[in-house]
Amino acid sequence: MQALKFEKTGSLDELSLVNIDKPILRPGEALVRVRAAGINGSDAAGVLGTLPFVTTPRIPGRDFSGEVVEVLDSPGASSQEWIGAEVWGTGSERGFTLDGTFSQYVAVPIAVLSRKPASLDHSRAGSMTLPWLCAWITVDTLANVKEGDNVIIIGARGGIGSAAAQLCKERGARIFGTYSSLAKVTPPSYVTPIELGSKNAIREAIAKAGLQNKIDVLLDCAGYDQPFNDAIFTMTSDGTGRVVVMAVHAKDGLFPINLRAFYTKALTLKGMLSSILGPLEVKEVLDDLAKKIDGGLLEGPKEVNEVDMRNMDNVKGALQEILTRASPVRSVIIP
Repeated sequence: MQALKFEKTGSLDELSLVNIDKPILRPGEALVRVRAAGINGSDAAGVLGTLPFVTTPRIPGRDFSGEVVEVLDSPGASSQEWIGAEVWGTGSERGFTLDGTFSQYVAVPIAVLSRKPASLDHSRAGSMTLPWLCAWITVDTLANVKEGDNVIIIGARGGIGSAAAQLCKERGARIFGTYSSLAKVTPPSYVTPIELGSKNAIREAIAKAGLQNKIDVLLDCAGYDQPFNDAIFTMTSDGTGRVVVMAVHAKDGLFPINLRAFYTKALTLKGMLSSILGPLEVKEVLDDLAKKIDGGLLEGPKEVNEVDMRNMDNVKGALQEILTRASPVRSVIIP
């Protein structure tokens, strides 16, 4: 089979197309023919060597959508009903310490298989699993967004931010989202857009809405100190304010926080880690998302950029693009 692989880290040029054997199944595993594998920032970071836990040699890729072509049952079990099923998945150590999904085939534990939304093709399904898992963890597990909450999402255009906006809407929250430029994107009707054109753009927009000191939840999906600190000033001071951070784009991982504003508002700060949920919990999330997407309660992406795995220039370009957030359209590897 063909796969993308790197023997050492340090540059996207370390990634190459190789011919290797298909994964050998162990009892309790399924072989999935990958039809689309979403490109995430962590995939590029792994190749570049900025994630110290990535081991080499390695096939990158965490997301996938495809069909089950083979299963190897555990003793006393029968899982033949999965043959031919269209499935999607993400997470675990895949792409980090286990070979990932930028490959024609991937081995997946049968117990964690999740049927993809029937209403989405493989490219759209494969583009959204990790971003939506991160959004779910952020909105549900960490921020516990409730009906009536006022929420600011910094980076509402991105994969996690736009998914988080849908999940907040489903819960009955009022949503404000920041955008670097409204000339490049049309926000959904349920998001009040804030264009980051001035130093205090967030404070000014929240004050105009009559909600100064009434923001309950801040979700930072972008990772820059200026909008983060601007948003802190808008939050409630009653001890219930929740702040969740999932990105920092300074090379050293640091940016200044106005701690005086933070502690005087008695805020709670949490970091989002996608591996906070185990494989069976991830399956439950994906199963629920698939049901809601097929039921029309949530909406998948309208368009996806498909990248042929054999075109290394396009592959590297897409990995670079996800690092710089140059495009509002997510890309998938097509093996």
